[in-house]
Amino acid sequence: LKISKKIMAEASSLVGKLETEVEIKASAGQFHHMFAGKPHHVSKASPGNIQSCDLHEGDWGTVGSIVFWNYVHDGEAKVAKERIEAVEPEKNLITFRVIEGDLMKEYKSFLITIQVTPKHGGPGSIVHWHLEYEKISDEVAHPETLLQFCVEVSQEIDEHLLSEEEEVKTTETLETEVEIKASAEKFHHMFAGKPHHVSKASPGNIQGCDLHEGDWGQVGSIVFW
Repeated sequence: LKISKKIMAEASSLVGKLETEVEIKASAGQFHHMFAGKPHHVSKASPGNIQSCDLHEGDWGTVGSIVFWNYVHDGEAKVAKERIEAVEPEKNLITFRVIEGDLMKEYKSFLITIQVTPKHGGPGSIVHWHLEYEKISDEVAHPETLLQFCVEVSQEIDEHLLSEEEEVKTTETLETEVEIKASAEKFHHMFAGKPHHVSKASPGNIQGCDLHEGDWGQVGSIVFW
């Protein structure tokens, strides 16, 4: 894992930019989708840092939509309401503007851009975090600890995505087809409507089927073979 960081303060010491890059093993598209398509899943990947992300207005990954984060930063539980300012799927880029929450106590404006680029000459990607902000006073520190927070979240999302890939690799599907003379409806009804009769048809293989909860053929019902 490689992490690089740079701080740029403009003429006004209240306005600043912070950037960092994190090398990950997951693909650029996978990582981008975590923030653009399913940010409510980030809490599964990084539960110590992100507790939840709720959609308040619009749709996930759509410009103008409002999302609400519950997170822990510097050991304190905090919140942030953010508006999605830009989404560029072809660049794996998304920008959030903080409009309410704890950051607004110390900053007049706060913009977070996440862009992921495929690594040249090999697998993996580079996550580029870009924080652009204006502090309310000189006493407010540059948000370097928040940048470290972004790095940790990136690393945990990467681990989560890789573990999901491993799960997919260990899951297999087996299928077969059997031609029968009976109608499709009759055969389906044996399993949906009267699976307790299957033992009469195939006593050497099926000895019984009992209904434990619900009704035959109903979603959520429990049967015991």
